[in-house]
Order: sequence, then C-alpha cells, then structure tokens
Amino acid sequence: MLQKRLKQFYDRQPLGIKKLIKRIYGWPAAIPFTKANQKSRWINQVYGKFGQDQRRFIFLSIARFGIINRPINGYYFEFGCFGGKTMKMAWDTFRWLFDFTYVAFDSFEGLPEIQKIDQQAIWQNGKLKVSEESFAQDMLKHGLPIDRFFTAKGFYEDSLTPALKEKLLPQKAAVIYIDCDLYTSTVPVLEFIKDFLQRGTIIVFDDWNCFHGDPEKGERLAFKQFREKYPCLRFEKFVSTNEGQAFIFLGEQY
Repeated sequence: MLQKRLKQFYDRQPLGIKKLIKRIYGWPAAIPFTKANQKSRWINQVYGKFGQDQRRFIFLSIARFGIINRPINGYYFEFGCFGGKTMKMAWDTFRWLFDFTYVAFDSFEGLPEIQKIDQQAIWQNGKLKVSEESFAQDMLKHGLPIDRFFTAKGFYEDSLTPALKEKLLPQKAAVIYIDCDLYTSTVPVLEFIKDFLQRGTIIVFDDWNCFHGDPEKGERLAFKQFREKYPCLRFEKFVSTNEGQAFIFLGEQY
C-alpha cells in the first residue's frame, strides 16, 4: 500500500521534481524507504562517495605538490582505465593548473588470463572490459582536448614497445597512475615508465592494498622488485589512502 501511494505521489509531480526524486532515490527502479533502496542509497551516497573522495584526495594532493614544486609538466599516464572515472577526475583536477597530455593505456579487452601469483576471487579473465572507441568518445565528450589525449591499446607485454616509447619521448611524465590490479601487469608497466621519470614525477599505485596488503603480491611486489633492480632510482613516500599509495621520484643517485 505504501509503495502504491508513493508511486501516485511521484506521478503527480512536475517533471523537474520527478528528475530530482529519480536522482536522489533511484526512481523508478527502486521505491524510496524500502530496505533494498536504503541499501542502494547508502552504497551510492556514502560508500561509493567515500571511494571517490579518497581518489580525489590523492589528485588534489598531487595538484598542490605540482604547484609548490612547479614547473612539473609532461604526461599524465594512466595504466588500467576501465570506465574512465579516474581519467575524468584527473582532467577535472589538473586542467586548470597544468597542460598535461593524457595517455590511457589499457587492453580494452578486460583483464588478461589470471596467473597463479595473482589469483584472488575478485579478479577474472575479461573482467573490467570496455571498448577503446566508447572510452575515447566518453573522454572527449567529457572535455579532454583531442590534441592532448590519446589511447594505447593492448595487453602491456605486447603494447608497451620500444616503438611506442620512442614515439612518446623525449617528453617526461608528471603523473603516472597505475591501476593494473595484477603483479603480472604491473611488471611491464614499471619497465616502460622508467625512461619517463623526472624529478618530481608522482607514481600512484591504485591497488596497493589488494591481496590483503601482502608485500609479496600484486603492485607491492612488482614495485619492490623494480627498486631492487634499479637501486639508483630514488623514491619517497607521498600520500596514501585505504586503497592507494603514491610515491615521489627524486632522481637518480650516482
């Protein structure tokens, strides 16, 4: 009975009020005040917002760092893009302060075959798939300039080639956002970005605390091995959240 009355109330409202109700409560897919909708609202408005706020904290911290230590210009590299929320947030944060060129590195085929070292219930072959065309169109529609945005398609062991590196150099990277999820995906990314590091480059690992924060798994293991392989490269911890960890590249020690 309550749901019927609520539906009648909704139907009587002008279009503007209907749009507001739909945006807040998810109508007509869900009815306000039901237990299911209360859960949906909490997930979207509290839990989901918290995750976005954590990522926004990292980007705003990078913006402050870049202004304090300016000029730090170059590329914004993002490895693992999926639906584009992070790329959009990067553009929304940095566009007013820096003239970055935005490069989206992704297989656009979802996750690769999951190797033994990366096995975890959350990861599945083909998960997080989005087409390159739809992703690019969405980014351009959001406002990223066509002359300062492009994609690099392919699984990293195949796509991160010397030819691609030569094409992008000699410009260096200002921000490198690594959302690879997996150890096997992060290893080739770190090898690729080595020549793009400059003093002040910020590297963000989005999935730093996956695999229960185990230092012998995921992005943590890949970065540890990378630093052991190149001990002359100096890094300092920057900001962190419940999910991610950022580092500042300080330069090479000879």
